[in-house]
Amino acid sequence: MKVLITGATSFVGCHLASGFQAAGHCVVAGVSVAGEAGGIRGLRLGHMAERGVALRPLDLMAHEQIARAISEEKPDLWIQHAGYTKAYGSEHYDLAKGLAINVLPLGAIFEAMAAIGGRVIVTGTISEYSDSDAPHREDECCRPATAYGLAKLAETLRAEQLSRERGVPTRIARVFLPFGPLDNPEKLLSSLVSSLRAGKRIGLSPCLQQRDFLHVEDVVTLYLALANDLDRGGCDIFNVCAGESPRLRDFVLEIAAVLGADPGLCDFEAIPMRPGEAMVIRGSCDKARSLLDWSPTPWRAAVRRFLERPTAPRHEQLDREPACRQSEMPGRQIRIGQHSV
Repeated sequence: MKVLITGATSFVGCHLASGFQAAGHCVVAGVSVAGEAGGIRGLRLGHMAERGVALRPLDLMAHEQIARAISEEKPDLWIQHAGYTKAYGSEHYDLAKGLAINVLPLGAIFEAMAAIGGRVIVTGTISEYSDSDAPHREDECCRPATAYGLAKLAETLRAEQLSRERGVPTRIARVFLPFGPLDNPEKLLSSLVSSLRAGKRIGLSPCLQQRDFLHVEDVVTLYLALANDLDRGGCDIFNVCAGESPRLRDFVLEIAAVLGADPGLCDFEAIPMRPGEAMVIRGSCDKARSLLDWSPTPWRAAVRRFLERPTAPRHEQLDREPACRQSEMPGRQIRIGQHSV
């Protein structure tokens, strides 16, 4: 199967691209702008290149480029993972830009994919749900608390409309809180691991929040299952979550224990919790378990997997002819704009 993935320079997108490639599919990663890249995005690009993922310039704001990419690449599956996330948890999120980037490209995507008999997976988010301490289920009424959540919910609703109108089999993957190698080094878990490995104290909040963390490799296996589930046709929504939510303090202490680090380096209550922060984020993965025969890794085992294999594994290529030739971008260097997440 040939797969075109947007947002491939993001944390999850990078793993999706390399994971589908390792599973024997031919992957083309759409990236926003050709040029130079460094830092974590450069590492992700190198990770994909080592695994044979092809790169293609693609600006989702230029809808004619979408039509051209689908006409030339003829993907069996389009994974719409790109989106606008700048200031996603803030009241300063640019809703107009979010709608322009997250929603408007869908028309061109579905029109072109319908013309070649293709299928679509759209990445959604936990932010589409209302704030609640109860496990979120796919069939609940969504009243997002943020402008970003509203933009992503609009993307889900538009994808459902277009799936019906165009007859394109579609799945919405509502991603909760993934973690693993190649994540943003400034995020909590990445900075925590770096500090503990260096024997440095790290200031934390009381960490009494409960969070539904999922290892990124489990995210990939669920997307692979969704690709197979598209044979059912229609449009359906699945949570991408672990279905359990340990206290963040317990998660942090488990990381310290696996690393053999002094737990006293975790300076709980050194900083206050963010005002208005939800105390519980938890999803139900019962639907994925039942319909996809998929199960997440228990959180303690997922922590060990992450720390014992800190860089993403290089999968062996399957012993088969590649489904397509790999195309390369001139210069083999990429500069990423805001449109890739």
